[in-house]
Amino acid sequence: MKSRSTVEIRRCRPLLGTFVEVAGAATNAATLERGIIAAFAAVEKVHRLMSFHDPDSDVSRMNRDAFPKSVIVHPWTWKVLEAAQRFARESHGVFDIATARFLASWGYFPGCQHQPDNAATWRDIFLRKNCRVFFRRKLIIDLGGIAKGFAVDRAVAALKASGVKAGIVNAGGDLRVFGPISRIIHVRHPAEPTVAAAAVRLSQRAMATSGVYFARRKHRGQYVSPLLDGCTGRFARELISVTVAADECVVADALTKIVFALRKQAAGLLDQYRADALILERDALPSSKFNLSCDIADRTRFD
Repeated sequence: MKSRSTVEIRRCRPLLGTFVEVAGAATNAATLERGIIAAFAAVEKVHRLMSFHDPDSDVSRMNRDAFPKSVIVHPWTWKVLEAAQRFARESHGVFDIATARFLASWGYFPGCQHQPDNAATWRDIFLRKNCRVFFRRKLIIDLGGIAKGFAVDRAVAALKASGVKAGIVNAGGDLRVFGPISRIIHVRHPAEPTVAAAAVRLSQRAMATSGVYFARRKHRGQYVSPLLDGCTGRFARELISVTVAADECVVADALTKIVFALRKQAAGLLDQYRADALILERDALPSSKFNLSCDIADRTRFD
């Protein structure tokens, strides 16, 4: 129950290729304002460090220079790379940040001039001491499948460090809720993304959703998408959505891509990370469901 003196503030900015919303509640307006400013500063920092398109970002410097010599990156970039490599190992290569070459060839990175080795995979990325990164082959990476979740976690950490006791950070569907208040989160209909198909009650957890409804495009007469199985190089075609809840958003973000490719074969990884998955089929009926509260919603339309 909120007290009469509780202050609530909500802000939204375009970042990470989407809209990032930060909302919080506190008893002191100045504390809350400082927290929200710090949260957006954390997201902006992730954006600068891990953008594929910014020529000065860590990602661009690695893609340009990490083969044949190594590159020193920021500790935050290093943490995301460590997480990406861990998920690559645990998924046996289904999650692979080195598949960016496919996205570039399909037009997702306009103006990309890199000519990577087509045989390169996550196994050719070496993380050395002191945040030094080396590519064994010429390759390009994209952190778009995990960096957004990391940014949400950093924003939540900034809010908490500023004294904000409750809130939510939402970066285009990658989100995290903290504090004593639970929130209802709506999941889009896979075939009609302007309509809500499910509602999840989330408390002290993070959640991420992946689907092809906004991201797919035509390439040489067929639809392609940025959701890739790193083992096969095949892109997702199905109009389904995968939602994962976990303790951290970086985990939920990465696991959505793995579950999308593996479906129920990813159950072991979900258990390992204390995560839950909801797969909505094209007709919006669930084929796998959260252990936490999850209901099929009425046809609520998104604004």
